[in-house]
Amino acid sequence: MKPDLLHVQGLSRRFGGLVALRKLTFSVAQGEIVGLIGPNGAGKTTAFNVITGTIPPSAGTVRFDGRDISGGPPSRVVVAGLARTFQSASTYPAVSVAGNVYRGMLSRIAGSTVGRLVGRRGGMLAAAQVPAEIDAILRVTDLASWRDAPAGSLPYGLQKKLGIAVALATRPRMLLLDEPAAGLNHEECNDLARLLRLLRDEHGLTLLLVEHHMALVMELCQRIVVLVQGEKIAEGAPEDIRQNAAVIEAYLGAPDYAHA
Repeated sequence: MKPDLLHVQGLSRRFGGLVALRKLTFSVAQGEIVGLIGPNGAGKTTAFNVITGTIPPSAGTVRFDGRDISGGPPSRVVVAGLARTFQSASTYPAVSVAGNVYRGMLSRIAGSTVGRLVGRRGGMLAAAQVPAEIDAILRVTDLASWRDAPAGSLPYGLQKKLGIAVALATRPRMLLLDEPAAGLNHEECNDLARLLRLLRDEHGLTLLLVEHHMALVMELCQRIVVLVQGEKIAEGAPEDIRQNAAVIEAYLGAPDYAHA
């Protein structure tokens, strides 16, 4: 049995009188692909924000590779080896594709101001190594032919891929993906699934994704955690979640959900 890479224990987050997360506990093993699902307002993005140090927990702990990373800051979380993508295609539209990846790499370049500020020591790149590293990431994400194009000129699906490429530039051990399939067509979703499997199988990444595209989640994830109103109501293999009466009532609904 592979060891846990991420362990969330009793995680809670309050915003005044609103409880967005309540005693959330789950783990992600090294090399695993896990889905975090639930209806809008369930607390999924809040969970990502707390795990990645964007906001502190009101209670509970986040441990990554055995180290307590609760409360961030995000730079320390990234240096620890945990990177994140966002729901929208968050790139610098006027900057080239390669330039966007370069910006994601700044904390790893030896002698860089960003590297010194975040205190990164391992996995540093000499300046002369940077172009080859950028090219390798663009090849993995099938963006090499767009290398010099402004990011804003890419079709939306490729902009989402570029967000993954920028996250990969930090050289993470684990990637958190916030609705990576949002806005993608069927072909683009299939291509995304292929890329995520490649990152796990050939590049050793562990993946946690928030996603509403149930066909993708059921096909891709080995295990699924279900949130409703900030609380975990179920956890298990896709087949178990598909047949769970509480999950069907609270979220999955009609039997044709898999095509949503």
